[in-house]
Amino acid sequence: MLGLHDVGSWQKFLRRRKNYIDYMAGLLVLLNSFVMMLELEIEGRAVGTAEFGFTSSVPDLAVLQPTFRTIDAVFVYIFLGELLIRLTIERLQFFHDFANWFDLVLVVVGVLDLLVFVPLSATGEPQNIVMMRLVRVVKSLRAIRMVRTLRLFRGLNLLVKACQCFLPSLGWSMVLLVVFMSMGTLVMGNLLRDFITDPTANMDDRLWIYQRYGTAYYAMYTLYEITFAGNWPTNARPVLEKVNQSFVIFYVLYITIIVFAVIRVISATFLKDTLDAAQNDAENLVVERLRKKAQYVKKLEEVFMAIDQSGDGMISEDRLANILSNPQAVAYFQTLDVDVTESAALFHLIDNGDGEVTMDEFIEGIMRCKGPARAIDQVAIRAMIQQLDSKLNRLTQKLVDTGTADL
Repeated sequence: MLGLHDVGSWQKFLRRRKNYIDYMAGLLVLLNSFVMMLELEIEGRAVGTAEFGFTSSVPDLAVLQPTFRTIDAVFVYIFLGELLIRLTIERLQFFHDFANWFDLVLVVVGVLDLLVFVPLSATGEPQNIVMMRLVRVVKSLRAIRMVRTLRLFRGLNLLVKACQCFLPSLGWSMVLLVVFMSMGTLVMGNLLRDFITDPTANMDDRLWIYQRYGTAYYAMYTLYEITFAGNWPTNARPVLEKVNQSFVIFYVLYITIIVFAVIRVISATFLKDTLDAAQNDAENLVVERLRKKAQYVKKLEEVFMAIDQSGDGMISEDRLANILSNPQAVAYFQTLDVDVTESAALFHLIDNGDGEVTMDEFIEGIMRCKGPARAIDQVAIRAMIQQLDSKLNRLTQKLVDTGTADL
């Protein structure tokens, strides 16, 4: 039983520090990515020196390779430990998140690379080297894990959630654009087939047209470049000059309708989805509401200190009436969304009955009165009822004190 109690305490300890574990994991992923970038840079310099005779000042790759392997092994065991910790914290809930499965695959690949593929690559067989390269590519995806850490930062978390929200729109947008690009592929591919097969045309021109519009794959990729890359003149003008000027009809229609109009509508849809994600995010709404409330309270504190010229921390009814007789003061209160048509009514709303208003009473009362006139009327009625209740309580207490409560 003592052992089970210790395990439960350890799990609670880890849960309380889950955010710190996520921070550390993100930092380690960033550090690991930097090491992999450094290794790739040194390998590239070594290839440039060996294959092309470039001079390089970096150390020899053979000298640094064992160091990189040791560092990679350390990271593999660290990430394995981090995965086990998160399994301890989340238990079966761990497998309900796709991102956790992604982490699990990366850790398994890392362990296999360390225990299996690295020893096999030492044999020098080509298939083992190719397999090791593929494993390294998969391990490079570890940098994607940093996206999980971004949720711990409010601004970055909002961007990540916005990106998640426009993914459905992205999918349907690509379906629509693929339809238009397929139509353009069929039109251009069929119209240019005669020029490609024309033996009287210039061979270089025919080859240029073929490499861009000769097959469905070539034509589709060319239309993709025209749609997204913005370099449509590079793919359009040679067709007009080498084949026929009548193709200008196709390019004008495609550029105007697809590249100009449809792409902008899709961009506007992405922007709308991003704004909706920012407005509908519950956590962000709470944080934003608290931030606005803090700003509002700060403004009220400044107003109170401006009214309280004596500096005793109290405001009398006469002092408030004198301030609210100034139209500029009334206008400022209106910017705070407070109706101050009747200064006496406002004072009694925020006063607790002692004839003076403290800063806390002022702030609390003004925040209750914030809103249109109908809201402040309701607050006034409530305040009057509370005052009547207070007076009745005092009267009852006096009757009790005088011994006439039964009357």
